[in-house]
Amino acid sequence: MKIKIVRKPSVQIEDIENKIRDLAKSFGYEITEEDPDIVFAVGGDGTLLRAIKYDKPIITVKAGRRGFLMDVNPEKLEEVFKRLSNNDYTKEEYILLETNINGINAIAFNEIGILYDKPEALKINVKFLDENIIFEGDGVLISTPQGTSAWSFSISGNYVYNLNALEICLVNPILTSLKSIIIPPLNVKLKLENKGYPQLARVVADGEIIARIEVGNEINIWKSNKKANIYRFYEIDPIKGILNGKRDI
Repeated sequence: MKIKIVRKPSVQIEDIENKIRDLAKSFGYEITEEDPDIVFAVGGDGTLLRAIKYDKPIITVKAGRRGFLMDVNPEKLEEVFKRLSNNDYTKEEYILLETNINGINAIAFNEIGILYDKPEALKINVKFLDENIIFEGDGVLISTPQGTSAWSFSISGNYVYNLNALEICLVNPILTSLKSIIIPPLNVKLKLENKGYPQLARVVADGEIIARIEVGNEINIWKSNKKANIYRFYEIDPIKGILNGKRDI
């Protein structure tokens, strides 16, 4: 088995990385930079987002300030390698979102949305099924269940617990008290409406800018056929994590 280590860029993580390398060697595994069979994400939930991009099963090692979705403490690594060798773990699957803009395909673990490019309100049309919600504000995020513990939680204060659902999160809406809508995992379209002058908006996926769109442009967001796979060795408590502030945005 080939293992890749994705780590938080911190000096404090070096000892943990070296421990993983030593244990991997002692258990007969190979450390690699390319084409891994499994990825060790060492850090916080932000590190997990980077590891997701490899589209491989992930083991999460908690070594960040916030580790909401990380279940392995560094002192448990030897036990984890023993259990990994014996296939003694639980496989968890997580919904991913997907979009395609101008030939650029993006997959997100937490959220996809559009946000202002300059500090000015946008007029956005949110479409799903036969619904059209038009509002002005700083933007809108479409979040996965796990994504509702991250950026959108800081905005709406809502958390989707153990449901196959998405959250439409309105970012700083003007003249409405509506903050978010929970929907089934449907296709959602976001259109930048005309306010009478040219505007640009950033399209973001897991916090990264993937494109900019102009007035009249529309993006489609849908539940991806791919899923994120995480090997769990210990239980995580999402509610306790939120109450303790152990989330990463």
